[in-house]
Amino acid sequence: MNDSFDSEFCRVRRIARDGTVLLTWKKYAHHEDYRAPTLFALELLVRGGDTAFIVDARDGFEDHEDDIVWAFAELLPAMAKTGLKHVAFIMNEINEIEGEMDLWTREFRKYFTVDRATDYEGALAKIRER
Repeated sequence: MNDSFDSEFCRVRRIARDGTVLLTWKKYAHHEDYRAPTLFALELLVRGGDTAFIVDARDGFEDHEDDIVWAFAELLPAMAKTGLKHVAFIMNEINEIEGEMDLWTREFRKYFTVDRATDYEGALAKIRER
């Protein structure tokens, strides 16, 4: 299996040197366009044993209700069965998705530590502080 996934909606890759899986949203995705990359990220976490998952939401992170329900009921509990311990969201300092990110932060915190940063290096630094 590859260590990366790329579509018009999202890019996912394992960064082995940092022990992370990085998921970068490019634009709004729904149903299979949303689930395929997130399930690929889950597979990387299972296979690689990485302890950190970083979601770059600077270029889009708006979810359809069906995908939220699916993620909360299936994806996050499955992630909790891996070695994942830390999640970080990369966000712009001024963003229009604060409410949605608060929702995701609360849900992820049921299973993992969660941080926010404005870039990958900042996210990684916060994860390493834990």
